[in-house]
Amino acid sequence: TSWVEGQTPFSKPVRNAGQPPTVPKMFFRFAGAVVMVVLVSLIGIAIEKRNLEYRRSLTRQDFQLEVLIEQHATLRLRSQQMGTPVRLIDSLENGDLELRQPQSPVVSQRTRMPLLSWQRAMSKNQ
Repeated sequence: TSWVEGQTPFSKPVRNAGQPPTVPKMFFRFAGAVVMVVLVSLIGIAIEKRNLEYRRSLTRQDFQLEVLIEQHATLRLRSQQMGTPVRLIDSLENGDLELRQPQSPVVSQRTRMPLLSWQRAMSKNQ
């Protein structure tokens, strides 16, 4: 047996050593490389598309949050304006609001602090 350059006595013999690869092998390698490049680019496009969807969703949620904060501020201001003492007194004097006395005084049934009652209820459950 003759040894090809770079081959050692312990390595396997190489077929077609020193000859260029055949056309089908070259085509298969080229096609495989093209397919891998296309797959990587398609995966990248899919990831970018998903990122854009997430960004749109976040932008929409930020806008909705700003709108809700604005509504909350408006409603809070309105409720403060509606509950001002001057307005309530004027409404009572004009007869728009009816002043009613409670039928019986409210008596608390608590004998202990709420936290102590909670601890007692927890100890019964255990």
